[in-house]
Amino acid sequence: MHTGKRLVSAAEALFVRVLPLCCALMLAAMVLPASAHATSYAGVEIEAGVQQDGSLDVTERRTFTVDDDVSGAYWSIPLATNQQGVAATVDVTDVSVRDNREGAEARAFKRVDAAENGQDGVYTEEVDGDELMLKVFAPHEDGDSFDVQVDYTMGGAVMAWSDTAELYWKFIGPAWEEDSENVSVRVTFADASASGVGAVVGQNLRAWAHGPIEGTVALDAQEPNVRVDIPRVRSGETAELRIAFPSAWVPGLVAAGEERMSTILAQEQDWAARTNAERERARTVVGVGGAIQVAVPAIMLAIVVYLKLTRGRSAKPVFQETYFRDVPSSDHPAVIAAFMDGGEVPDCAFVATLMKLTDEHVVTLEVQTTEKNGLLGKKRDEHYNLRLVDRAAVTDPIDRAALSLYFGEGDTGRAEITFDQVKYEAEHDAQAYKERVDDFKAEVEAALELRGLVKSDGSSIKTAVAIAAVVLGLASLIFFVLTDFANIAALVISIALLIGAVGVAMTYRVYSPEGVELRARCVALKRWLEDFTRLDEAVPADLILWNKLLVLAVALGVSDEVLRRLADAVPREMREDASGGYYYPIYWWCYPHGQLSSPADSFRGIQAASIAALAASVDASGSGMGGGFSVGGGGGVGGGGGGTF
Repeated sequence: MHTGKRLVSAAEALFVRVLPLCCALMLAAMVLPASAHATSYAGVEIEAGVQQDGSLDVTERRTFTVDDDVSGAYWSIPLATNQQGVAATVDVTDVSVRDNREGAEARAFKRVDAAENGQDGVYTEEVDGDELMLKVFAPHEDGDSFDVQVDYTMGGAVMAWSDTAELYWKFIGPAWEEDSENVSVRVTFADASASGVGAVVGQNLRAWAHGPIEGTVALDAQEPNVRVDIPRVRSGETAELRIAFPSAWVPGLVAAGEERMSTILAQEQDWAARTNAERERARTVVGVGGAIQVAVPAIMLAIVVYLKLTRGRSAKPVFQETYFRDVPSSDHPAVIAAFMDGGEVPDCAFVATLMKLTDEHVVTLEVQTTEKNGLLGKKRDEHYNLRLVDRAAVTDPIDRAALSLYFGEGDTGRAEITFDQVKYEAEHDAQAYKERVDDFKAEVEAALELRGLVKSDGSSIKTAVAIAAVVLGLASLIFFVLTDFANIAALVISIALLIGAVGVAMTYRVYSPEGVELRARCVALKRWLEDFTRLDEAVPADLILWNKLLVLAVALGVSDEVLRRLADAVPREMREDASGGYYYPIYWWCYPHGQLSSPADSFRGIQAASIAALAASVDASGSGMGGGFSVGGGGGVGGGGGGTF
């Protein structure tokens, strides 16, 4: 038996100390390899037509959504040399811009030799070494979205060999400032139908793409074309297309004497094998990562449940009755309220304390009526008023703290206060009011701690589980994002398991034998008070006891309606003086008066509003603060990048 307890203690200590560290390491491991994404371009559409002379007529439309004021957009296009040693050329033929708003039309831009930031409707071209810089001057403000369309003819992208023609084109270069989202490329062949040579996919028409492995390639032999779709090309990455097609489709291009197809196939097969291996690794990462996403929270939940069942359960109470019909202990009502609320001092503890002081004739409760001049004459205003009549009779520290809270200290205090003044002080003298509230709570918590009713509140377990759940939840979410949202089921299951673990941990609370009995009696007492009128039982002969039970009813959180029914159960002649007034002042708390709700209900609302106003005031004082793509490639002309300026 003792060995088992030692093992459980060791497991608990290990869980509390090690799990948060493991979670932090897991989060760091998942985050460190990643880089943050900037806001990507919303869409890229490229139409390219292979002409008879081997040139490539390109129409590129790119959507820009800016998060700052910009003067326009730019393209940088490398003028590289193709695999036959021919230098690539770029001839821009047209530029237009269309704002993405209803009714907007595309505007044709004019080429000029030079322009300055702030100009609109013009573009410039400049060759700098082996790169063409195209700048489109189209000022836009933060939040604007606009499309830029550039038409250009590229030479050198198509090569003719003795056995095939080859388009090797880098359509997205690595130098774009932001990610390119939803990239769509379509390549057509202007002279395919007139050449007399039909397309046969897999024989004389083949296509490969290099870049993000999420991309796809599709070939159409009926109306020969190749289509490429990529969800995202990240900044710094490239995407290129390689197509082998009949040389007869480019009759104006002089063919080289050497064969090329065998070289193309060998290269592409090698790159495809490497890419498939990378895809398999990616699938493994997603699969293993998904398993870890689920397994770690599941293990944590199992550990928390185990600790709850072995260390977090209280003994069964000796008291097993359905109802308890007496004062459960000699504890102050506020202590009972805090004990039943898990150690926190609830609003009902304040109300119960004032009711107790009223029952002991230390405080009186009355309705005051004032008259105010209004537009329609005199207006009556009613409000509850608390009057202090015998401070010297109070000896209990909790009661003294309550009197200081509402009436102030000793000789410097006041003799009376209205309910509205309580809320006013919380709103307008927050710091002083907070100190008095904290003093009251401290006295209640000290009395509760002194009683030793709670053996363990599981604070270390709760803190560890909460931290672990947050760290694991963030790690799971980050992994989900980094794997391009590949496994949402694992994310949902992991989050559900983490919530379950936190929920179980929050119930970790072990009561001492006396605490177990007191809790059982309090639960049974509240049940009896709520069922009293239905049970048709007689009020206890000892009215002093019944008055204490009314105070405890408030401390235990019964509703205002139940409290009124409990007060109604006492015959009027037993609770009224000779003149028909309330002989026992405590009954004043149970009934509405005039247009006012009952004082118990009213003060509960006042206390809740005061604490809320207090919290807001204190917070405000802070200081502030044709398949898939493959890897490889790199031999295509074009590329470059761009952005905004």
